[in-house]
Amino acid sequence: MNKKKKLEIKHPHLRKIRDTLRYVIVEETYERLSNLISEQRKYSIEEKEKLIPLVREEQALRRALDASVCICTICKSQASDMIYNPQLKKWYCVNCYEHNQYYYKHSPNSTERKDAPNPFP
Repeated sequence: MNKKKKLEIKHPHLRKIRDTLRYVIVEETYERLSNLISEQRKYSIEEKEKLIPLVREEQALRRALDASVCICTICKSQASDMIYNPQLKKWYCVNCYEHNQYYYKHSPNSTERKDAPNPFP
């Protein structure tokens, strides 16, 4: 995605379906992560051959969950409309996105202000 995208659902029944699906996906992911971590504990550090694939699978699951629209990157909210930031390639809930936009525009070190110095002279 190259542009900012906002997913907003107004109908209450559709919101409930969306929130339930997000909850199921996130819970299943956490369950798989828990199983992977408990399986990793069975092996010692010396048994790298068996441990490395489990760690890689755990990392892949965490990355997939972080990149998904299921949870907000900042507050981890699941039951909210989401906005995609194409520059960071992350999903944010509307509150976190607006808070960050306000911060970027009003921060003294922000490059988004009109009078901000050029960071690349």
